[in-house]
Amino acid sequence: MISAAARRALDRYALASRELSAASGERSAREAGSSVEFHDFRPYQPGDELRAVDWRAYARSRRVVTRLYRAERTIDVHVVLDVSASMGLGGKAAYARTVAELLTYVGQRDAVTRVHTTAGASSAATQGRAGLGRAWTLLAEAEPAPAATAPRPVEAPGEAEAIGPVAGVRRFALGLPRVRGAALALVVSDLLDPAPWRPALVALRARGLDAAFLQVVAEEDLDPPEGRFELLDVETGERRAVDAEGVRAYRVAAQAFVRRTRAAFAQAGVAHVLLRVPPPEAGDAEQLALGALRRARVLVPR
Repeated sequence: MISAAARRALDRYALASRELSAASGERSAREAGSSVEFHDFRPYQPGDELRAVDWRAYARSRRVVTRLYRAERTIDVHVVLDVSASMGLGGKAAYARTVAELLTYVGQRDAVTRVHTTAGASSAATQGRAGLGRAWTLLAEAEPAPAATAPRPVEAPGEAEAIGPVAGVRRFALGLPRVRGAALALVVSDLLDPAPWRPALVALRARGLDAAFLQVVAEEDLDPPEGRFELLDVETGERRAVDAEGVRAYRVAAQAFVRRTRAAFAQAGVAHVLLRVPPPEAGDAEQLALGALRRARVLVPR
């Protein structure tokens, strides 16, 4: 659960999305002929139309506030948390959970919001703060899959691909009804999966979802220390001995993986944001995550 200070800061932001921009209450309230209903107040900001200012509230409190309206057209926001085994390394699970909580809090202001995990768990669809408790409980209980300590036998076709986030995101998308209107999926994952992302991207597109992938990476994912190690793949249980030269080759491969992933998402018209897990000595992880989302323009001023 995020702090009161973070909530106050988040109240000034919205999720950046083509679909949210098209369906947001503030835009709809300015469009002639839109059918809208009153939703909330917020402090006046430069650029707000004067007709949206609540002058009666100003007369009572001497504070200039803007009335927000909600259009009859609403969208769905889906926050999808990766719980594959690799998320249990380098503090990624805790940081990704914090990011998902921040996104969920902002989403519920403007849209019907649900939380999902790549393991198949889902919260109820709610809008407003009343439903936050259930969504955050699901996130708090979402733990990465246990690490494999020995190679896993593959007994059936397709079993191996079900380990990683690609299959989880695809399963999430195909589990939704075809979207009538608009919806946004925010996937919080390290994206570490040998399987190609195309099947998941096709499934998201088939359901009409605007999507963004927030890739959470730990320092050791991209820049492990040099030395002689035995590496354990926590997803498959495969072990491999490496030396300093192997570590350097891994660094090059990891950077290339990020570039390929970003390019593949860009080609598919899907946003990609790289979020690095801050070291413990960097300070409050919640505030650092909030700052990272603002800098990446995942959150934009209301």
